[in-house]
Amino acid sequence: MKYILVIIDPQNDFTHINGHYATRHGIKQISEAKSKINLLAALAEIDTVIVRADYKPDQFEDGVSMSIPGTFGHEIDAEIVIPKNTIVLTKREHSCFSSNDFQNLLAELEIETLLICGFLAEYCIKQTALDALNKGYRVILFKDCIGTGDDVQHRIRTVFAELAQQGCTILNATDFLKVKQGIN
Repeated sequence: MKYILVIIDPQNDFTHINGHYATRHGIKQISEAKSKINLLAALAEIDTVIVRADYKPDQFEDGVSMSIPGTFGHEIDAEIVIPKNTIVLTKREHSCFSSNDFQNLLAELEIETLLICGFLAEYCIKQTALDALNKGYRVILFKDCIGTGDDVQHRIRTVFAELAQQGCTILNATDFLKVKQGIN
């Protein structure tokens, strides 16, 4: 089984205390997910791709501009552990599959399974997972490594339930690491 760790949108607007999303919604749960991502990235020793958002002002909602190139919010959070040989790609919509470079990378590496973590559960995580399933990939979501705003935690539970019903496997990253260590 060929797999790749996909870290979605680990950018300041979503993960930093001064980020646009964080100031609107709170990031206690996002910070917890970020620390689990760091643990996973440090221990997993697997191919990794970071797919970052590259949005236009007011792209999704008037008055809400996030991940705009050239801004602090667009930068990858300095606290995120980036494994050696990580590839960083850009997307312009919620789904990572909006990036031709992402799709080409999966094909080139002959990836069968996406190990997904990152931000925000109800937008980019959900759409990427659904698109991956529709394209025939196996999808594993690391629920302890997926975040969303503190005031919208009900969304994350709904997303996990929907995605499990669609065929995603949902586990904690620590469980994956235990299985992986047993295999190697």
